[in-house]
This record gives sequence, C-alpha cells and structure tokens, in this order.
Amino acid sequence: MLKLFASSGRTMRRELSNYFLGLALLTALGFIMALIEYFESGLDNASRAGIMMEVRAFDAEYTDNPDAPLPTSYSTHFYLDNWNKAPDFYKQVIPFDELQLNEIVDIDWSPHGIEDWEDSRFLVVYWHKLHDGRDLYVVSDYDSNLMSDEEKEEFDTQFTRVFYLSGGYLFLMLLLVWLYNRRVSRHTQKLADWAEALTLETISQTRPDFRYVELNRIAEQLQAAFERIASLLEREHQFLRHASHELRTPIAVIRANMELLDKIGVPEALNRPVDRVRRANHAMLQLTETLLWLSRENETAPTQRDVQIDDLVDDLTEELGYLLQDKSVDILRQYAADLPLIPLPEIPLRIVLSNLLRNAFQYTDEGDVLLEVTADRLVIENREHGELNIDSDQSFGLGLMLVKRICDRLGWSLELHFQEQGVRAELTLPK
Repeated sequence: MLKLFASSGRTMRRELSNYFLGLALLTALGFIMALIEYFESGLDNASRAGIMMEVRAFDAEYTDNPDAPLPTSYSTHFYLDNWNKAPDFYKQVIPFDELQLNEIVDIDWSPHGIEDWEDSRFLVVYWHKLHDGRDLYVVSDYDSNLMSDEEKEEFDTQFTRVFYLSGGYLFLMLLLVWLYNRRVSRHTQKLADWAEALTLETISQTRPDFRYVELNRIAEQLQAAFERIASLLEREHQFLRHASHELRTPIAVIRANMELLDKIGVPEALNRPVDRVRRANHAMLQLTETLLWLSRENETAPTQRDVQIDDLVDDLTEELGYLLQDKSVDILRQYAADLPLIPLPEIPLRIVLSNLLRNAFQYTDEGDVLLEVTADRLVIENREHGELNIDSDQSFGLGLMLVKRICDRLGWSLELHFQEQGVRAELTLPK
C-alpha cells in the first residue's frame, strides 16, 4: 500500500555509501601523501643533521684554532669566505646569491626527470657565520651513481610499501562501507516491506523491531499516520452512508408527489418542468445508491444489465440538452457500427457519462462536442472555437472525484487530456 525507498533516484543508503566512499578516498590520498612526506622528511632530516654536525664540529675547532684547515670529505665540501672556489656544476645548480643565513636548502637535480635515478644528485646547502664574521658555505652532495642497485631497490621498496599500505587502507574502508550498507539495507528493506504490506486489517498488529532508533521512529510515524488516515476514511464512509440514507426520504417524497401529479394531471405548460424534476429525482436516487455503494468497501458492484452504449449516450445527451440552449454548439457523433449489448453496471456508468457530458456542454459556448463510441471505449471531447474559459480545478472538481472513485472501484480507465481549446476524456471499459 505504501511505497518506500524507490529503486531509482536519490536514496539515503546510496548517499551514505557515496559519502563514506569519498571519505575513504580522501583519507587514503591523505595517508599516501603523509607517508611520502614523512619518508622524504626523514631522509631530509638525516642529511640536515649530518651537515649540521659537520658545521658545529668545524666551528668548535675553528674557535680554538683559526688556522684549522677545512674538513675534507667525498660528499661534504666546505668553502670559506666565498663560494667562487666551488665547481662549476655547483655554481649552475645552487643559487648561492639567494641563500639565507643559517637556512638549509635542499636541491634535487636529475638530467632525466624525477622518475629516473640515473645520474641524479641530491644537494644540501648551508650558509653559516663563524664567530669572527667569516662566511662558511657547506655543500653535501649525494650522487645516485654511488648507490648500489640493492640500495636503489630498497629505496624504491620503501615507496612501494607506502602505496601498498594506502591501498590496504582503502580496501578496508570499502569493505567496511559494503558491510555497513549491507547491514543497513537489510533493515531498511524490512521496513519498506512492512510499510507496503500495511492494511486496515494489519495496522493494529504489533510493529516489528527494525533495530535502529531512526528506523523504529519512522515506522512509528508511519503507523500513526496510517491510523489517522484509516480513521478519516472510516469517518468519510460513515458520513456518506448517513448522508445517503438521509437523502432517501426526501427523494422518496418527491417521487411520491410526482406520481400523484401524474395521476391528477398537470397543465400542458408544466409538462416540461415536471419532466425535468422527474429526471432530476431519478438522477438523485441513482447518485444516492452509488454513494452508498462507494461507502461500503466490501459490498459487491451494482447489478449489471445489458447496455446499448450508443443509446445510453444519446439519452444522456438529450437529458442534458438544456445546457446547450442559446449556444452555438454542434454534437458530432462517431459511433462504431453494430455495437453489441454489453453487461455493465448501468447506474455508475450513467453517473460517469453524465458528469463528463455535463462538463463538456457547460464549458462550450461556441464550437462542437465530439462523441466517439466503440465496444470498449468512449471519448467525449469539447472544442471551443471562441475564447476558452476553463481550467481543471473549475470544471472537474467534486464531480471528477466521484467519477474517479467509481472508475477505480470498477476497474475502468479514465484519462483526461487538457488541450488548448478543450478537454478530451477517454473512458476505457474492461473487455
């Protein structure tokens, strides 16, 4: 009866999954970048610690002995007072003029790109002031060509481990999202199945436990809303039954007096108004009986009889002809040949057709009304040639609600097409 969690479109389950998936991807990316940053910063810190130890050692020795010679090393080079004695390679790669005092600068240099270890160099540069104001330039030079294949492989392995760890983390997050989604889906589907199965007979039964507080709250609200709707429907049915019963008495009084007038006789000038009253009384009686039938859900459909549909449409057109007085409206009939007698509940059919015809006649001042009749389909279409003054709310109000209730109850299909110059109503009867 109720539809929850549509199979397509935006769902809470899908949105939560996308949220957690996006969060997992962002955290995995952040994890990768953090690991790489920590790995590279570890190498940088190790090289910086080495060069600072060299500088402090020489600074201490120079303080005791200003004639102390500059340290010599294969990887760390010292230049006193200026850097002009540095090799041309250093002068090309290292921006000595841009160095800041007591600031360590890291320089990665590779002739083949960062992905290629071949002939690459990693330089650490430091500018230091000695106690007597002299400048000391220190360059630590790490040449990849001096690394063995095993060392390079181990270095690459460290980076590979970072990606493996990140991939494992991402897989774990996806697995957790899938397990969570599966767990929640089971209970949300349980709620959807329960809501769809709700009826007036089952609404009072004990509500199942859906595990989560939010789902139980939704179920509680649904149950309360359904109970309110059921109460409103019952009150509506009671009103229809009472109103219909109350209408029976004045209808019977009118009918009795009309029969009395037939026996007494009336002037010829009153024949037409009396006949209209008689038809209106008959229509009210039919409407009352139909309302009673609609208010009783378990009651069978009205008695069927063989109906000649084209004759019924003609009779109703004649009864409602007064709505076309003083109007320039043509009735166009397109009836199928040799229409058979069809067993149908005549009273509900008369109510449906009379409402559709009444609207077509009432809201056509200059134009035509098309009537199409086949064995299983009726079309009533008004086409206004002048200015159309009609809308769905005005022309199809309470009458349409009644017509739709009747069609739904009997399994008939009614389609209304609001067009530029009128309304086309198509009624399809079951074969």
